[in-house]
Amino acid sequence: MSFTSLIKATIVVVCLFGSRIGQAQNLSVYRSEADVDETVNRLVAVIEQDADLIFFETVHHDDIARERGLKLAPTRSILFEDPTLTTQLINCQQTAALDLPLEILVWEEHGDVYIGFVDPKFMKRRFMITSCDDTIQALSRLMVKVTMDAIRKL
Repeated sequence: MSFTSLIKATIVVVCLFGSRIGQAQNLSVYRSEADVDETVNRLVAVIEQDADLIFFETVHHDDIARERGLKLAPTRSILFEDPTLTTQLINCQQTAALDLPLEILVWEEHGDVYIGFVDPKFMKRRFMITSCDDTIQALSRLMVKVTMDAIRKL
């Protein structure tokens, strides 16, 4: 293999792995000291106690899998939103509604329980939003606040 071919191959590998790392950086993950059910209950309670937030539902992915004869470790999605902030975001770029309502995932992996969400800042690039910086920052802070408030109460 020539030196030029080696350099090209190296660049391709770096680009492939670099894109994976970039995508992973948009995921915020926290470890919970409680089991999945207690963690979900705490998150839902934090959301329901905030008058600015609307709780939609908890999707029990593991129950859905079990109903179909499939195995899946405990995995739950909590769907909610702050209608003021999400409306502002949608007014900036309607396609951002594809990532709404907001979602927090709780899952068990190798005996540990995690809370994760995609940082709303990712929406700016994903949907080519050129304004609404304050709204996107507020949504990011909201996701962290909900998660941290639930963790503190566990």
